[in-house]
Amino acid sequence: MKVPFACGVFVLSIALPVASAAADPATTFSRKCSSCHTFGKGILVGPDLKGVTGRHKREWLVSWITSSETVIKSGDGEATALFGKFKQRMPDQSLSPAEIAALLDYLAAEGPEIDARKRNRRADTANAGEIETGRELFVGQRPLVNGGGACLSCHRVGDAVAVGGTLGPDLLSAYARYQDKGLAALLAKGCFPRAVSTADPVILTDEESFALRAFLHHETRATR
Repeated sequence: MKVPFACGVFVLSIALPVASAAADPATTFSRKCSSCHTFGKGILVGPDLKGVTGRHKREWLVSWITSSETVIKSGDGEATALFGKFKQRMPDQSLSPAEIAALLDYLAAEGPEIDARKRNRRADTANAGEIETGRELFVGQRPLVNGGGACLSCHRVGDAVAVGGTLGPDLLSAYARYQDKGLAALLAKGCFPRAVSTADPVILTDEESFALRAFLHHETRATR
């Protein structure tokens, strides 16, 4: 029985160990911030985070992210004003000091906007190095930043990766079928079970998603 591509791009048949490295700041922003905050798109549940590192001192932001309730109870003027405006406090975050520092650096460098532009980049603009990175990710020569198994555990790509698994479909025509937007959406989903030893699905970085799309686009074109 064939496994539909839409059910998960990289389906693993066995449990694989997951890297224990801290999440990169883009992943932290996606998992911890984006449900309540935008970056440059206005107020959502909480304030727009564009320029937040200029509006508040870094030490204050570290304390606020760690425990906004503690800062509010201290009588801090900035915290009191935010609580009064949005009528709710931000949940305390279980992030390490290193993760908070990386997140603040990411926001200061306008990382969310830069990543958004990368997500909208078409695979046909990839250079040879980016295509090769995608191939290495697919076959497992380059590990995924956030852990998980390589694509060839369950998939092949025609003659280019003919020794891959067969639990999932051959992805030779995946780019032709889904194009950039559809394929990016599929790659963004937590594949079952790309990482069964963690409660959260493994999230590909924007660079990994683009590189994989570039590789699949390249192989699709190579067969024409």
